[in-house]
Amino acid sequence: MLAPLAGLNVLEYCDGIAGPYAGRLLAMLGATVVKVEPQGGDPTRRKPIDDTEFAKQSQSPLYVHLNAGKRLATSDRVDPVWADVVITNQVRRQVAGTALDPAHLRGRPLLVTVTAWGFEADEPGTIEDELLVLARSGVIGETGDGGAAPLRLPGWQSQYFAGACAAVAALTGLREPGRRHIDVSWLGALMPGSELLVADALATGKRRPPSGAFAPTSFPGGALPCADGHVCPGSFRAKDWELQCSFYGIDGLHGDERFRSRNARAKHVQQLWELIEPWYARHTKREIFQLCLDSAWTNGMVMTATDALTDPHLAAREFLGSIDTPTGSTRGPVRPFRMEGLPVSDQRVRASTDVDTEALPAPTVGAPTRPPLAGLRLLELTTAWAGPFVGNLLGQMGVEVTKIEANRPFEGYRAMRLFADGTPDHLRHLKADNRWWEISPMHNAVNRNKRNVVVDLNTADGRQVFLDLVARSDAVLCNFTTRVMPQLDLTFADLRAVNPDIVLVRMPAFGTTGPYAECAGYATVVEAMGGFAARFGYPGATAGAAANAGAAHGVGPASSTGAASGVGGAVDSPAEPAEEARVSATYWPDAVAGIHAALAVITGIEQRDRTGEGCEIDLAHMEVMWCQLGEDLVLADGQGRDAQRMGNREPGVAVSGIFPTSNDRWVAVVGDDSVASLCASSASHAAYEFVALVVAAGGRAEIVNGLIDAVNDPRLAKYFETVDHPVTGPTRHARAPFALDGEPAWSRAPAALFDQHTDECLRELGYDPGRISQLRAAGVVGGTLPVPAAGG
Repeated sequence: MLAPLAGLNVLEYCDGIAGPYAGRLLAMLGATVVKVEPQGGDPTRRKPIDDTEFAKQSQSPLYVHLNAGKRLATSDRVDPVWADVVITNQVRRQVAGTALDPAHLRGRPLLVTVTAWGFEADEPGTIEDELLVLARSGVIGETGDGGAAPLRLPGWQSQYFAGACAAVAALTGLREPGRRHIDVSWLGALMPGSELLVADALATGKRRPPSGAFAPTSFPGGALPCADGHVCPGSFRAKDWELQCSFYGIDGLHGDERFRSRNARAKHVQQLWELIEPWYARHTKREIFQLCLDSAWTNGMVMTATDALTDPHLAAREFLGSIDTPTGSTRGPVRPFRMEGLPVSDQRVRASTDVDTEALPAPTVGAPTRPPLAGLRLLELTTAWAGPFVGNLLGQMGVEVTKIEANRPFEGYRAMRLFADGTPDHLRHLKADNRWWEISPMHNAVNRNKRNVVVDLNTADGRQVFLDLVARSDAVLCNFTTRVMPQLDLTFADLRAVNPDIVLVRMPAFGTTGPYAECAGYATVVEAMGGFAARFGYPGATAGAAANAGAAHGVGPASSTGAASGVGGAVDSPAEPAEEARVSATYWPDAVAGIHAALAVITGIEQRDRTGEGCEIDLAHMEVMWCQLGEDLVLADGQGRDAQRMGNREPGVAVSGIFPTSNDRWVAVVGDDSVASLCASSASHAAYEFVALVVAAGGRAEIVNGLIDAVNDPRLAKYFETVDHPVTGPTRHARAPFALDGEPAWSRAPAALFDQHTDECLRELGYDPGRISQLRAAGVVGGTLPVPAAGG
């Protein structure tokens, strides 16, 4: 079978990470991607990923991961009109007057630009701008331990995420008649990519303290040390705590008043850790994770890349495959998700001399039949954030999205507050009103652009209502755990029986097949299992019991990390790999899974449009998280070692990191040896003065925003919009990460109220008023939210 994007021609005028990752995703899915490198070659060919150099004849693991399956050409040998899509990391001034000037484009090719600061910026940015973009965005402003520097996300997460956004932009843009140009910036992508934290800052206007190594309101949580590494126990649900207590074997632990609730445990973290630490010290991470497999306890191992290479689950799902390079074969990610008819085809990494050695396919003659986005219908069976991210994004692009919600229990994010004081002051009076469930900043942020239909799928009539909706839809998205759809008799076969063209995308944490398929997973668990936690943290931290728990929370020995985190060899010697591992409080894997699931939905529709048949796609959060750290896997297979934890330092750069200043602001710096002495004396300068001095010395610098600084930063204003909600009133939200022909994307509707569109949608299905009333009376559809006192 042909891959779903077979016949799509993509021209990649890119170096670095974001644009090449977009091209890599499209190539994985069958597109013909031709890469035109800048003069001197793509800098990722030699880019290190930690402090250890690789053999001179070898290509960097980063280049290998990003560029497998692409052909190479020189700019004079490929006319842009050959391509359906051109991806470039150039800004306006660089393309003005050329064949890629948006003013000259007339529908072919579609231009997708992906840069650090946006198409109108003076410069497109370099790989080393990762730290600076993270600093301005506010995403890392509250990470790390109190008194220590904020912590950068590991690897190049903003660039990978923007690249995935660019891949979605390419496929959606082809479905918008007359669309010429879609722009994605790393900075703009980080706003919806951090939607939960951004929503809290926008709603409350409150500055939050540093996150530490774990959220104390979900302790035991974070990355806890065990006999041979770290594990991330889940403690959000009451049953998670109950199961843990049965494993610990401590008499009376579950009934101890100090630990009965999450809030209670937050006040007694040290006492609880002293009780349970010996149990963790006696067990390996695999033994503890086996308890997760054998029960309903949500837990995760902190997996390194070398762990992943031998992991039975990833092996069973064939996530890793062989990639051929000029110096031999290696293993790495070869597809972002599983689907029938998605072959693992060309995985060759061409040498720089492999230019114009293969004939390119002819340009596409005539536009393929692609129904416009505005005519597509998506049904959402989702909760929390990763699944709703998809409908929010595609709905903002024009897809008609209908969210299916249950009555008992209703969507948990309606009660979601990241912090106990997370409700805006002017809405606190609704605490005793059932409208309380309509004002959660998190729920309303991620559920815009949808209709809301309430159906009890556990009833025969409710199942029939859902199938009637399926019959008129293009795609169904589900992020429930693996067993839920089969238990409801809503398998792909059931859906195809009523709509042979339907696309089903399922996205549980570990996918729908393999040894871990039955396990649930939160964002922190996916950070552990997806390689993020192993790379995230301060380098050089004290190893041993509970170092990862963080001195800021008083658990275990204090970290040996200094106040300034992340400098180059010119200021301090490179740190040795640390034994500390930790998870973040950013919920980052949810957004990563969400953007890749959006790509899966559009890819499935491409497959449907080409073949006339529906398809089922199986996406695992764990795997797409590894896709955004794929260079670690290539390194581990090629060199037999794990990448070092870099903290806030940029590999291969003389001086980089986050430094303290005299007015209690942190500053991110990237530069050469000329700024080394300045960085060593950063604490003697105010933040703005220090930035100016670094820039004058030839370096680059950004003051680290907290999220509350970022949402009020005039430079970021274009990444937010105001949406009028019937209960909360006008509320600011993060926009979709796209500028469409120079105009920002706009939300089409606020988050729908509970049961707002049930009758409307049933009428569209042909249900008469009497039948709707009958279904309501039987509790099959619709319902009323309880007042908080009654509903808990």
